[in-house]
Amino acid sequence: MENNIIMLEDEHGCMIEFETIDVFEFEGVTYFALLEVLPEGQENDEVLIMQVEGDVESEEAELVMVEDEARLEAAFNEFLRRDEEMANEE
Repeated sequence: MENNIIMLEDEHGCMIEFETIDVFEFEGVTYFALLEVLPEGQENDEVLIMQVEGDVESEEAELVMVEDEARLEAAFNEFLRRDEEMANEE
């Protein structure tokens, strides 16, 4: 996946840059796996999983936090599975 950068607003109104590292559908919901873009020299291995609310193809769609802990864990595990699968293909 190309380096796709998106901007998200945090709870304080600050804009934060994230790199989209995967977009996947799981159990009928589209999820984005994101990494915060940090200044050069700093590394980030904390993946943020967000879900698409609304029609993915429309301008009305938005990324929202996954509120249900079990659903978040299942989506994260799916991301890990996909990530491992992609690593094995390389």
